[in-house]
Amino acid sequence: MNLIEFINNYPLLVGGTIGVFLLAVFNELKIKESNICGLTPAEAVKLINNNAVIYDLRDPKDFEKRHILNAVNINQDEIMGNPPNKKSAMVLVCDGGGLSKKTSLSLRSKNLDNVFYIKGGHLEWENNSLPCETNDKE
Repeated sequence: MNLIEFINNYPLLVGGTIGVFLLAVFNELKIKESNICGLTPAEAVKLINNNAVIYDLRDPKDFEKRHILNAVNINQDEIMGNPPNKKSAMVLVCDGGGLSKKTSLSLRSKNLDNVFYIKGGHLEWENNSLPCETNDKE
């Protein structure tokens, strides 16, 4: 009976407490979701060695300068509008990891469970001294 009295006497406090609790739960779920599809460069290498396709979401000029071996350059709108129906895993990469994370989560919401992104993006890939190639003609 005391609990009901408390709720009736302090509805804003009770509502605020419930709201904060729900926000905390939502935040934890978002963190878990992004960790499911976020890969370190070393984890990405393992997938790539098992025939994963690498999609580079960066600007074509940046892609031409330097990119992960065998990566395919594609823009975000193109991959979102017409997601590849691949049975093998897809690894998305951008400059710093933000765009590829957002895109991989969006594709996963379309029931594509084999989409991953590289945490830290192309910068992290290069910081780990992993192989890149260039198409520069200079």
